[in-house]
Amino acid sequence: MEKFYAAVSGTNGCVARKMAVLAGTLLFMAIGASNSLAQCTSCTISINSTNANADFVLVGGETVTIGSGVSYTGGLSVRGNNVTIINNGTIAGNAELTVNNGLTGTLIHNLGAVPSQNIELNSPVTINNGSRDGGITVVPGATWSGYVGKDFKAPITVTNYASWTAQIQALPGGTITNKQNATWTPDLTNAGNLTVMNEGRWNGHLQTSGNAAAFTITNTSTGNWMQEPTFNSAAPITVNNQGQWPAQINYNGPLTVNHTSGTWTAILAGTGSLVVNNGATWTKGIIFPTAGPNAFNNPAGSTATLDSYLRMDETITITNGGVMFMTQGMSDLSANSLLTNSRGATFRVTGQFISNGRVDNSGTIAVSGNFTNENSGVFSGPAAPLRGSITAGGYTRNYGIFGVTGRLDFCDTDTQPRLGFDVPSGTVGPNTTFCSLRPLPVELTSFTAEAVNGKVELRWNTATERSSARFVVERSATGEAFSAVRDVAAQGNATTATAYAATDAAPLAGLSYYRLRQVDLDGSTEYSQVVTVSRKAGYESIGLYPNPATDRLTLDLTTLAAASCEVRLLSLTGQLLRHETLVGGQLQEVSLMGIPAGLYVLKVGSTVHRIEKR
Repeated sequence: MEKFYAAVSGTNGCVARKMAVLAGTLLFMAIGASNSLAQCTSCTISINSTNANADFVLVGGETVTIGSGVSYTGGLSVRGNNVTIINNGTIAGNAELTVNNGLTGTLIHNLGAVPSQNIELNSPVTINNGSRDGGITVVPGATWSGYVGKDFKAPITVTNYASWTAQIQALPGGTITNKQNATWTPDLTNAGNLTVMNEGRWNGHLQTSGNAAAFTITNTSTGNWMQEPTFNSAAPITVNNQGQWPAQINYNGPLTVNHTSGTWTAILAGTGSLVVNNGATWTKGIIFPTAGPNAFNNPAGSTATLDSYLRMDETITITNGGVMFMTQGMSDLSANSLLTNSRGATFRVTGQFISNGRVDNSGTIAVSGNFTNENSGVFSGPAAPLRGSITAGGYTRNYGIFGVTGRLDFCDTDTQPRLGFDVPSGTVGPNTTFCSLRPLPVELTSFTAEAVNGKVELRWNTATERSSARFVVERSATGEAFSAVRDVAAQGNATTATAYAATDAAPLAGLSYYRLRQVDLDGSTEYSQVVTVSRKAGYESIGLYPNPATDRLTLDLTTLAAASCEVRLLSLTGQLLRHETLVGGQLQEVSLMGIPAGLYVLKVGSTVHRIEKR
């Protein structure tokens, strides 16, 4: 078997000699200059059926291309910087690919198949499986099934656009990206800091192999994380989710979960410390680890409806600015824990509430069962003129400190409103009132505003209503002085969820502020949180046709400036199906080829259009 060399010479980069096999004879070819060690700006090596079993030593700057239909069985030894390997055929099971220590710039594009079991990467390497142009052109049939590793000494970067089934030796770190519509199957172990970005389907098990190994995982809006990871590390583990996450997470160490959109249905099981930041809808119960410290953050506009037990008997901080429903109860709030329920927030418990810790309540706490503030418990309220509300439907006891700081209203509603606690053994502040704040007429669970086709669509939902009369949609250009723009009749009395919608047909340009004024039958009012929406002038005049469409949709962008315009096609569930950057000032076409028939959302700049594909 012949061995071919390409050497680096001079300041112009690669080449000294390039060798090829022709009719079994080794030929030396001088490139570009008259001397025997000619220089070139780019050295290329083509592997075809005539040299498919040859060995190549790559000393820097070469581009090696394995032709389509070629099964390469030789060896590629990378010994220099900036080597690119493009595989259009097959790197066979007995072929070898070795990258020496101390190198930079090695790039591997696989557009064919890599079943080789002899991939040894000792320097940082970038692998693109299924594309060589950043995903502009994708080869979905590309597969990487061969074992990768043997002697890792440096982090690697892998971007998978197709199918990756190859096992990988424990990584010393790096970045793994699984693109939209791609599938990642193998298990993955890291011994160094590793970043994983999943936009497709992740079926592999992740685990740490070193106590100092950290993971950062991002599951995007198109991602579906199907396999449970296991983390045993003192280094921080961070999971960011905007997509679908049904897989249980097992951990032993510090774990942070940031759930900002999508669906979370996974169990968190482990020891160490746990921080959950919920920016969307959270549905799972949590057993917080005994070590701690632990935290659950549910900001304004977010909803946490826990479908199973919430254990809070160790050090934990719960900060609620939105709506939290404990549908299956909760354990005692420990002496080292803090619950902060902000203005406008609702914290509802089905069952009993026993507190040994600190509760700062500026919103509404509603307990269906018994309520007990133990000896070490401290309940505080907001400063005047605000007042926090606490209601309980069962037997009530206060052995600790209640309402000494701030202002609270407490109402025991066991059979009828009762002034005071059943057992008032503790200290009750002089500014505490009893049943002076009747329950709000409306329990608002969400309120949103969105610019659509030059208008602003407002939507809100209520969980319950009592003697409610109407909603008044109010708008402001500054966030301070509000004026009414729409009235919507309320349900009146309801014990189940109700959805409402209204349209501001003549909204303000730029940034606007909206809020709801809830009006009761007796004329009393309550305000929602304020939401914002930005409407850019010009986009409202965009036209599109035909609608319904078949394979193509024409956008009339003639009213826009001749600048870049982002166009995104999404499913009704928010999954990104197509993304293009078009130029304004002209008619543009968007291809719907390959898109199934149905209803979709087309976002053009700041506007949202609903289209139908036939």
